[in-house]
Amino acid sequence: MLTFALLLTAAFCFRVVVARFLPNDAPFDGKVYAQIARNILEQHIYSHAREAPFDPSLIRLPGYPLFLAGIYAIFGHGDNTAVRIAQALIDTASCGLIALLAFYWEPDEELKRRSAIAALALAAACPFSTIYVATILTETPTIFFAIAMCVTATLAFQAMDQRRAVLWWVATGIISGLAVLFRPDSGLFAAAIGVTLVATTLLRSSHARESRPRKDFLFRFARALFLGVVFSLAFCLVLVPWTIRNHRVFHLFQPLAPAHAEMPGEFVPRGYLAWLRTWIDDGRYIGPVLWALDESPIKVADIPDRAFDSAEEKQRVAALLDKYNHPLDEQSQDTGNAQSQASPSLPDNQAEADEQSNANANDNANDNANDNSDEADSGNQNDEENSNANDEADGNDQADENSSANQASTQAVEMTPEIDAGFAQLAAERKARHPLRYFLWLPFKRGLSLWFDTHSQYYPFEGELLPLSDLDYDIHQQYWLPLFAGLTFVYTLLGVAGGWFLWSSGLFEARRWLLLAALMIFFRIGFFATLENPEPRYVVEVFPFLSVLGGIALVRLIGISRTSRKRLFSN
Repeated sequence: MLTFALLLTAAFCFRVVVARFLPNDAPFDGKVYAQIARNILEQHIYSHAREAPFDPSLIRLPGYPLFLAGIYAIFGHGDNTAVRIAQALIDTASCGLIALLAFYWEPDEELKRRSAIAALALAAACPFSTIYVATILTETPTIFFAIAMCVTATLAFQAMDQRRAVLWWVATGIISGLAVLFRPDSGLFAAAIGVTLVATTLLRSSHARESRPRKDFLFRFARALFLGVVFSLAFCLVLVPWTIRNHRVFHLFQPLAPAHAEMPGEFVPRGYLAWLRTWIDDGRYIGPVLWALDESPIKVADIPDRAFDSAEEKQRVAALLDKYNHPLDEQSQDTGNAQSQASPSLPDNQAEADEQSNANANDNANDNANDNSDEADSGNQNDEENSNANDEADGNDQADENSSANQASTQAVEMTPEIDAGFAQLAAERKARHPLRYFLWLPFKRGLSLWFDTHSQYYPFEGELLPLSDLDYDIHQQYWLPLFAGLTFVYTLLGVAGGWFLWSSGLFEARRWLLLAALMIFFRIGFFATLENPEPRYVVEVFPFLSVLGGIALVRLIGISRTSRKRLFSN
């Protein structure tokens, strides 16, 4: 017990240090969550608006805003330091649950305690999940709920009588529902548990019924159906209040948050997003072409050549982006055409003056576009050597507040339904031209990009490891990024080794835990690999499962090493 206590203390201290010295208020999602929490306390309405009228909102699920509101109510509105300390406690509790899960999943009774200690050590030292205690984002509670639902599901699988099994499945469903109220994609974890429940219940035969295989299968089918219904009903029950609220306020059936965080009736550029999914395979392009949408100009130069199958296609994209980047010019041109049709005998000197005026406007707009795009690029790369990163952060805050000063200094951009339809056509053509690329190759590449990232987001040295020539030596990326990339490989290899040891044990229970862990990991990666925004932070939730499997592997690898040394010295 002393070893567990020391490791948990070390885990908590590590997380408090990160929360204290590496706080990060940059994520836009964090500002939205905090605003909703303040509106709950101050305006008594669930809204993300910053000023009156505070219209109701449904763009974010209520779990995390209510969590923030509870802390703000005790420690002060907007006290994010208290939030970070609370998240440090929650993440430390997650480390304890990881140790407990390794204890239950270890098939060898003599190795259970050591596997739990090893898994706890890996979880306590994991820098990838720890950094999120310093952000106002949902990752920390999501990790806690993901591990908690696995623990209760494990106890449900191990229950010896029906009543206890039902109670544990109810608890698992409730925890899964709470997880979804924090992050909608937590439903993938619930799906992994459900598939494991059905598959392993159907596959496991009863020795008492070996002489009656048909009746045995019907019994197992009925049991899987019953327990699955219990789990599903408990899961859905948690979502009922939010669903009823949305139906009463918005007259919509909306049990989760909208996929694109849009309000009812709000325009979503689905054609443009579909086009992005035909070529984006790395997170480095998300900022310049996705998060910049309707905020700043998007340049063709920021798009790689593989996004175009021909020069003609690139020209079509350039033309659409030109309309997006210069909406005022398009409107002026349409107005000018209408006027010229109505008054074809415009004086020559007036026509020349209008032409010169439009040319000057275009030049100024292009200058603004270049300045703003360069600023966005520097911010996305987090280059602390370039002072424009701070300017961009200030600019984002001003854009969120719709200040007149920002409107004057930033070029107006607009994604219209007409432009979006053009991108939708391009997306349809690219999918029809290369279906394997769209449905297989790109998701595979996005999956690799999600997994084998440095996972250094929100650290002061965050960035891309490759190309090495772009590393920023002033913030010591040449040391930190290779270290983080190496740690990713270490956790991955230990996770694979742990899975192999579970499988090679030959025990049905051990293989069930392997199936559950694999589904928890790959359902999530597979889902995000199909989206246009493959952000590595979306898969940080898989590292706790790698810690569980890694703890099981580490004990055996140490045992194999000791046995080899003994044999060597004995010879």
